[in-house]
Amino acid sequence: MSQKATARPPANSPAFAVVPEAAAAAATLPSLCQQLREVLPPRRLHSVSLCDRDANVLWLSEGALGPDEHSAVVEALEILAADTSTPCHELGLEDGRHALFLPVRAPMGTLLGIAMILADCKSVGDDTVERLTAGPVRVIMQRLAVLLKPSRRSGDTHAGGSGAIPVLELAAESVIVSGPATPGARAPEAAPPIAAKAISPEQVNDMLELELLPAEAPPARAARLNGSATPAQGESSSRLPGLEIMEDAPAAPPKPPRAARKSTAPARPAAPAVAQAPVSDANLILEVLPFAKLRAGGQTRRFQVLARSATRTAQRDPAALDALILQKLLGWLAAHRAEWNSQPTSFTVNLSIATLEDERFVHKIAAALNEHAIAAETLGFEIAEALCTQHRARVERFITQCEKLGVWVVIEDFSFDSQVLPLLRSTAVRLVKIDPKLTSSALKDKLSQALVVATVQAAKVMGIHCAAKRVDSQAALQWLTAIGCDFAQGAALSSAQPLEALANAPDPTSRVAAVRSM
Repeated sequence: MSQKATARPPANSPAFAVVPEAAAAAATLPSLCQQLREVLPPRRLHSVSLCDRDANVLWLSEGALGPDEHSAVVEALEILAADTSTPCHELGLEDGRHALFLPVRAPMGTLLGIAMILADCKSVGDDTVERLTAGPVRVIMQRLAVLLKPSRRSGDTHAGGSGAIPVLELAAESVIVSGPATPGARAPEAAPPIAAKAISPEQVNDMLELELLPAEAPPARAARLNGSATPAQGESSSRLPGLEIMEDAPAAPPKPPRAARKSTAPARPAAPAVAQAPVSDANLILEVLPFAKLRAGGQTRRFQVLARSATRTAQRDPAALDALILQKLLGWLAAHRAEWNSQPTSFTVNLSIATLEDERFVHKIAAALNEHAIAAETLGFEIAEALCTQHRARVERFITQCEKLGVWVVIEDFSFDSQVLPLLRSTAVRLVKIDPKLTSSALKDKLSQALVVATVQAAKVMGIHCAAKRVDSQAALQWLTAIGCDFAQGAALSSAQPLEALANAPDPTSRVAAVRSM
């Protein structure tokens, strides 16, 4: 790396100085990834990509990464994080390609990211791994580690930014950290040696090791979510933390009545008590609507839980209704395991904004899952896209809590809104349900058709599933199958059925197979 300075220090000076270099501004993630692409042999090379430790794609040379490539990245991250001595991981894909994964590690071995190289199987030889771990590649991976390493300072450049990498340069008898020069400002005169603050060799070593932010232990994350976890709890269950249920706070005593205002208007009659009466467990009926598979593969059955009441009430408390639905669902699942647990099965429940505003809701769900011994992956929550745009902060907080707990999230009525797209980065978001207004008019309107196709393709790149709802015609079902949509719901497939009939539920996929053969 070239060096730039206004004056050359003595050649025999034993100390170093960290100064930002103008030429080092080019040392960004895109430039370093492009250097990695250039040092690799171009013959039968499909693509080179860089992902962070959460499997988010930071750079891609060409093409797109589908669900298969995303799953391969997740698997390689787990293997390379478990064994810090592994210099490279290899994996053969079903389509004749070969994937090689190079870890981006901090000096202490912490996995910061991964570089995936996709090439033709015929171009991978016995010496491929040896060439990939040679000097030039190692230097690039070390520079990538500098950019991917998180920093304690809030003003540091985020991974993927264009911040310059500090360059070591000789200085006189001390280590000085100099900031960026101000345009038009005169260079200060050299300070006497006694004014420079010397840094010990141990401090220099700490700077070079780049261990600025140690990884937080899982118990600390659980303590932050629970508020009462102790170090002795350890890592017993990262996907299903043992969170204690938080009972509702006792009702505050009624406030003394204020002095009556002087008014000639007649007093309004009080609302009837039945208007706020919640639906009881006996009157609540749960039904399930299956997600029919439009693509082959996978063993998991998926159902959306629908609720209706045998009696009508003038008004319902949405948060109380959501809690009652989940309470009854989890109780039934715990009492009838043989009827749904013979093969992997998951259930989704729609949530209201009143439930999303309750910060204790996820804590209660965690306690209920622990109580009934039900895996967190069994449960998913559907959130309408309109709530995601109108109450962005609450939805982001809820998705973060779901990601820590292990339950998953569905974005319902998805219309490719630019405000909602960043939410797809979360690993908790595993499915999007396309707005039925788009799918119903896709065969007539080109813009709607383009948005549906774009949603399906974007879901593949992000490694999540895509579903269509209210599919009521065979023509729409055939078209959705042809463009690669994963699931569908609607009258053309199957209607809702009682939860108790789940064991004898017909498989709607058989209808899809009949459509494919047409």
